[in-house]
Amino acid sequence: MKTIYFKRMLTMVCMSALLLTTVRAGRPAETAKSENEVKVKKILVVGLPDNVDSNFFPLSMIAEETGLPEDSIDYVYNRAVADNIVRANKDRRYQFLRVEGPSVSGWMERVSVKGEDEEAQYADLSQVDEAAYRQWMDTADADYVLLLNRHYLKWQEKPLRTLFHITSYSLYDNRHREVARGNHYFTSMALDNREQLEKDSRKTSSRIA
Repeated sequence: MKTIYFKRMLTMVCMSALLLTTVRAGRPAETAKSENEVKVKKILVVGLPDNVDSNFFPLSMIAEETGLPEDSIDYVYNRAVADNIVRANKDRRYQFLRVEGPSVSGWMERVSVKGEDEEAQYADLSQVDEAAYRQWMDTADADYVLLLNRHYLKWQEKPLRTLFHITSYSLYDNRHREVARGNHYFTSMALDNREQLEKDSRKTSSRIA
């Protein structure tokens, strides 16, 4: 009887110790998981100036066909894609914010767009003052900046008359380092007005996001 009693007591003590160890080990993991869930990465979306180009349409024709003022074409294209990126994002780990105006003009003037392939342009920040860039990102409390480098309107006659709207982008972190680059596109049969542009660019914008 004593042997059975001691065996039962030993079993209970071991189980209690195992349960206590499991609970204690689980607490940091749960805390870390909770901290990760609330940490949101902030991504600023910025369109570069004068970044609408075409192999066929001059800006005057784009303005005439779309009904946009010639000096507002880049603003409209940048805003359409940026707004769609903000709306398309469903991942709660990230927050996209559209940024424009004087707040970015201080360093963005020194951003150059490079790339031999007309469809894969990328932003080069090597001439941008790193300290000024970091200060801007710190002030905005941002983790990344997504640059809309170029909106290239590529017209082809054959095999079908098609207009490719190609948006190239670059992603930089808050330490002035490039993280990613790429491009996405959608097609249309002709140049569209602002409303149709916003509608047609939604899928492209969601892929970028």
